[in-house]
Amino acid sequence: MNKLLITASLCLLSSTVMAASTVSQLNVTGDVAIFTLDTPKAHTVPRCVTAENKDKWALSLSTLQGQALYSLLVTAVSKDKLVSVQSAQRCESVADVEQVQGLTLSSNKLSTSSASDTWLFKGDKVTKVGKVVTIEGNTHIYVPVEGTNTGHSYSPSIAADFSGFYYLDAECKGDTYRLHYGHPFLTFIESEGAYFTFSDSSIHGNRMADHGHAPVYRASGGQCYLEDRYLAYQETRAVKLEKTEHPLCGKTPCWIK
Repeated sequence: MNKLLITASLCLLSSTVMAASTVSQLNVTGDVAIFTLDTPKAHTVPRCVTAENKDKWALSLSTLQGQALYSLLVTAVSKDKLVSVQSAQRCESVADVEQVQGLTLSSNKLSTSSASDTWLFKGDKVTKVGKVVTIEGNTHIYVPVEGTNTGHSYSPSIAADFSGFYYLDAECKGDTYRLHYGHPFLTFIESEGAYFTFSDSSIHGNRMADHGHAPVYRASGGQCYLEDRYLAYQETRAVKLEKTEHPLCGKTPCWIK
């Protein structure tokens, strides 16, 4: 059997190799095993594969090679190993499911089956990002669903409104400015339902100081107050904010459940 397992982990150099990931589903019907991985396929699947089976893999249990491959899959599931799949670039065991050419297992040091049952989702609350393994204050350490051995971090930054920020409008409407001390800014403003970041300060008009002797106003507690300490040209640190998206979460903060 050991010889079969070694043989099963080899693949043709010309076949497509999937990035390592954990097994999300494994089913056996008759002499065929069909499985999917947590990471969707990124390569172009063979023409024989139907849309509903795009992310499925098939292997036959009627051959010694197929049985060896299945043994590897069972090991991957039971020991939470990462699986790399080599495609045969055809459909064989099932007419519309991509055939497996070979499998390779690798260790999953930060297992997504460990720690808690807490998962990190994109802002759409549907797309799973990874398994939360540690929560330290406002920082969530998670293992991405593709099975990387390195933990990633997510620290949500959310504010109720623009309190403490600056405007050139007496009613605190229009462009919003924030003091820029050289650090990045990416915060979801609940009252606006969007993420905001600093605009390009090299573009004229994006710095408050570009607006000469205009009076400056500050929002606080739903009110708008005149800042009588200085005029726009005197505040060289304030930069205009603009809407953006979070690189991980999207338009709204990630969902943790």
